[in-house]
Amino acid sequence: MPTARGWAVAACGAALLTLGVVWDYRELAVLGAAALLVVALAVALARPPGRIAVHRRPAASRVAPGGSVAVDVTLSADGRRRFPRLAERVAGLGEERMIDLPDAGAAGSVRYRLAAGRRGVLELGPVQARRSDPFGLAAATRRYGGTDRVWVHPRWTPLRSLPVGRVPDPDGVLDGAKSGNLTFHALRDYVLGDDLRHVHWRSSARQGRLVVREYIDTSHARIALLVDDRGAADGRDGLDAVAEAAASVAVTALRSGLRCDLRLVSGAARDGAAGVHRLLDLLAEAEPTPEADLARTCRALRTRRAGDTVVLVSAGLSDDDLRVFAELRDCCPGLVAVLLGPASGRVAPSGVTVLPARDPADFVRRWNEAPWAR
Repeated sequence: MPTARGWAVAACGAALLTLGVVWDYRELAVLGAAALLVVALAVALARPPGRIAVHRRPAASRVAPGGSVAVDVTLSADGRRRFPRLAERVAGLGEERMIDLPDAGAAGSVRYRLAAGRRGVLELGPVQARRSDPFGLAAATRRYGGTDRVWVHPRWTPLRSLPVGRVPDPDGVLDGAKSGNLTFHALRDYVLGDDLRHVHWRSSARQGRLVVREYIDTSHARIALLVDDRGAADGRDGLDAVAEAAASVAVTALRSGLRCDLRLVSGAARDGAAGVHRLLDLLAEAEPTPEADLARTCRALRTRRAGDTVVLVSAGLSDDDLRVFAELRDCCPGLVAVLLGPASGRVAPSGVTVLPARDPADFVRRWNEAPWAR
């Protein structure tokens, strides 16, 4: 395809050719025809590159802010002697940029380092090949290969303890057992060593294999972590601080053996059984969503069983937001609202513990000084 310069030359050539024919000015017509011929020749020289096989392999799919990850790209062409100019597309954090790949010759591997400046998700690829004529009148671009993602997780700091009420055992270690004998949870396949008294014979006969009843201990507390991703006055910076504080709570809970389910006010949620990395992935994916509805999300939390502790982390809660959050106190005995940013003087409604903090570092200090950490 002609470039902007190529279209300009072609337009001038067409105009000169037309004027030369109309005015019977042979030299003018020849000059216009030559301009059109040059553009046509440039388009032929800048034909689309041939096929290139691309295999991308990031050294890690998850990285912390401020770090970097090495990306290896293996290239193989369809017999051409050399590759055209190649660049890798990198999209994320509200921007898109191209990273020029080193010359790999006719085939081989190239490596570049990708800097991860802040929390978010980076999408790598596809590789873009571009060929143009020496005068820049025409250029052809083709994309190769798929895409890969790199999650930049928020930073997190281990906390001293969590507001889980009466679940710590007398030895001071949180009981992380995920099964018990109090409440039926689901049916699952029989595993060697299971109690035969728990075999569900009717379902086993229907499915043609042994299935057993699985029970859970309903006295084992769970933490519901609610992250306010509606955005604050400072936009993405405020959400980064919220994600960092929420990550500290989530990682501390899971590493203590507690169940911690994560939900964004915008609606996305992830079960704590998915593990630490998956919860941090969701925090990395969070984007400011001003239209999210805190009241609707709190109503959804009311469907959970009583006994959960709910921790709300936000960078901008109003008094109305706190009153909406306080309505959960009849089904959840523990309500903690973490408010990051400048001191706002919010009055805590009955049943809600408000923990103000200037930034994530101040949050860790204040959290560890809270009554549940003593």
